[in-house]
Amino acid sequence: MAARTGDHPSIHGLLISVFHGPSAREFQSQLDEPGYEPADRLIVKDGEAIAAHLRLARQTIRVGPAHLPVARFMDLATAQEFRSRGLATALLAAGERAAAERGLLVALTRTRVPSLFARQGWSVCGRHVFSTASPRAVLAELAASAAAAATKNPSTACLLHAPPQPIVVRPLRRIELPAVVRLYEQSSSGRAGSPVRGEEYWEWLLARGACDRIYLAATEGETTDFARLQASIVGYACVRQSRIVELVAAAGRDDVSRQLVERVCADAREQDGWTVRCDAPACDPLHDLLRRAGGRLTVNQELGGELFMAKLLDRQAVLRSIADVFTERVAAADTSHPAELGIELRAGHGRKSSGPSGVVERFRITFSPRGAKIETGGPSRHSITLTDHDFAPLLLGDVGAESLHQAGRLLATTAAARNLARALFPAGCWWRPPLDDLLA
Repeated sequence: MAARTGDHPSIHGLLISVFHGPSAREFQSQLDEPGYEPADRLIVKDGEAIAAHLRLARQTIRVGPAHLPVARFMDLATAQEFRSRGLATALLAAGERAAAERGLLVALTRTRVPSLFARQGWSVCGRHVFSTASPRAVLAELAASAAAAATKNPSTACLLHAPPQPIVVRPLRRIELPAVVRLYEQSSSGRAGSPVRGEEYWEWLLARGACDRIYLAATEGETTDFARLQASIVGYACVRQSRIVELVAAAGRDDVSRQLVERVCADAREQDGWTVRCDAPACDPLHDLLRRAGGRLTVNQELGGELFMAKLLDRQAVLRSIADVFTERVAAADTSHPAELGIELRAGHGRKSSGPSGVVERFRITFSPRGAKIETGGPSRHSITLTDHDFAPLLLGDVGAESLHQAGRLLATTAAARNLARALFPAGCWWRPPLDDLLA
C-alpha cells in the first residue's frame, strides 16, 4: 500500500532499526525533495506496525540528447521479525508496477542484495569510479608540472599547465547558483545517466548538506555587475571532507580543474588528511593527474558489497525515447550500414521465455532520411541476439556491443549488423554522479 504522511515517523523508525540511518536531518531532506509525495513510499503493514518499506524517488536522466523518466528504488527494508516471508520481493514487484503506471521507463538502484533484484530481472549497470592519492603528492605534482609547462608553448600544455589568466577560487554564494546550473547543464549534455537538475533541485541539494562546501572558480573577483559575475564563473567543485564528489569546469578550461583540485588538496593538507578522493567518469583527465601523483584508480562494479543495477520497465518505450540518439550515432559513423537492425532478446539468468525458442522479445530499428523508427517483430536479415539480462546495460551505455560480442554474449547475423551495433551501442557512456545519492 502507498504510505501517508502519518506513516513517516514509523517509516523512519524502521529504517533506523535496519540501516542505523538515515539521520533525522537526512530523512527530512527526503521529504523536502522537489516532487516528493508520501505515496512515493510503498509499505507493508501488520496492524499499525510497518513490516516493510520501499521508496520510489522519481528522476529524469539524460541519454545523449534524450531525457528518460526513471525511478530510483531506495531504502528497501524489512523488519527483523517479518523476514523470510517474501515481503521484499512483493514490494519490489509492486514498486515496478507503480513506477510503470506513472510513466517511468527505467528503474535504478544501488544495493547490497543484488540476488534479490536479479531474480526480478534486474541487471548490474554501472561502476564505482574514483581515484585516491595523497594530497601532498598531488600538490607536489601540480607544482612540478606547472613549472615544467611554464617553459613550453602554452598551446601544448595539458591539464596541469599554469593558468593563462588569474583564477579566483572561493566558496559558493547562493546568488551565484545559476552559474553552477549552467556549467552542469553544459557538462552533462552529452552523457548518459546524468540527472536533469533544475534550479529548484539544486537549491534542495545545497540545503540537504551532503557536502561540506562548494567552491567556485571565477576569472574575476568581486563585481556589482550581476551578469558579469555569472559569466566569470568557469568551474565548481562539490566537496565532502577530502572527497571531490563532483568537479565541473567550462569546456577547454583544464586550468580551472587544476585550481579547484589544488584548493581541495591544500585544505586536506591543512587538516592533516592522508588521502584525497575524486569521483569522476573513467575518461576524466583528473584520474591521470592523481595517477601521476602516485594515486590509484578504482573502477569496480562492486564496492563494499554494493552494486548499481537497472531494469527497463518498458523496453519499446525506452528505444523510442532514444531514437534520436541512434540517428545521431549512425550519422557520426564513418562506415556504411544497412537500413535496419533487428534485436532479438532471449531468456537469460533464469528468466522465463515466451516460447520454446527462448525468445523474449524482438525489435527492429529502421533508418530513413527522417530518422530512426522503432518497431516490434522480426526476424531481420541484419540482426543481433543477446539475453534480456544484457539489454539494459547495453541500451543505457554501461557496456558496448563490441565488448559483448567479444565475450560471446552478443551474436550478429552479418558483419554489417555487427558494425551497426557497434555504432549504435558504444561503451563507456553511462555515468551516475554520486552527489544526488550522497547522504547528509
